[in-house]
Amino acid sequence: MHDDLYTEMAALEDRFWWFVAKRNILLNLIGRYAPARKPGEKGLAIDLGCGSGGLLRRLKDSFPTLGVEMNEHAREICAEHGLTVKPGWLPDDVPAEDASADVIVMSDVLEHVEKDVETVKVAAQKLRPGGILVCTVPAHPWMWTKRDEHHNHFRRYTRDQYERMFDIPELAAVVESYYNSFLFPPMVAARLLGKVLKKDTEAGDIRVPPGPVNGAMRRVFECEKQILGKLRLPIGASLISVHRRV
Repeated sequence: MHDDLYTEMAALEDRFWWFVAKRNILLNLIGRYAPARKPGEKGLAIDLGCGSGGLLRRLKDSFPTLGVEMNEHAREICAEHGLTVKPGWLPDDVPAEDASADVIVMSDVLEHVEKDVETVKVAAQKLRPGGILVCTVPAHPWMWTKRDEHHNHFRRYTRDQYERMFDIPELAAVVESYYNSFLFPPMVAARLLGKVLKKDTEAGDIRVPPGPVNGAMRRVFECEKQILGKLRLPIGASLISVHRRV
């Protein structure tokens, strides 16, 4: 992605409802499904495509961490927060040993990678037996907008397309679901209205809603963490999964 998008991400990831709720959902899933270790032992957590480091900073509270990020500006932002982030390129250059991680996260990363299937295979190789791979991607090719182009997305995913990527012997599905479901109807309405009015979603800046609205949207989105892993949400703006290394 362009440097300006990482600057935007860093400015918003602790305030904008979508960033905050998504991060809390991921942390909840990691807390529930990460493998248990002996007292005092902590397994490595790797954030592949860690961006400006918002999730990595929270993972640091529970795990030794490693971020991998190709963008130099994003790595500089991470360094300002004292994060260990190495340059890398998916899938061919992941600076981690095989079978070294208990947790690997790719949060809205695979859509940026041309070789997404190969990237999943490489991530699986980096997990220790019992370790988990946690991923999210944007769903529904028909929801494609100019913002996808500005973010250098190769694709948005159908559910079948997404789940097939993880259908390899090394991984077993723990959670596979749509998410960002409760806010999906107004999002669809906004997209369709934009197409009718020929005002496609622009690549411009994200605007944080007024405080009460921002807080309400965060709570609505974040409450899905109580459902994921128990029920498979039938529709949503994004897809989420947890797979365990066998």
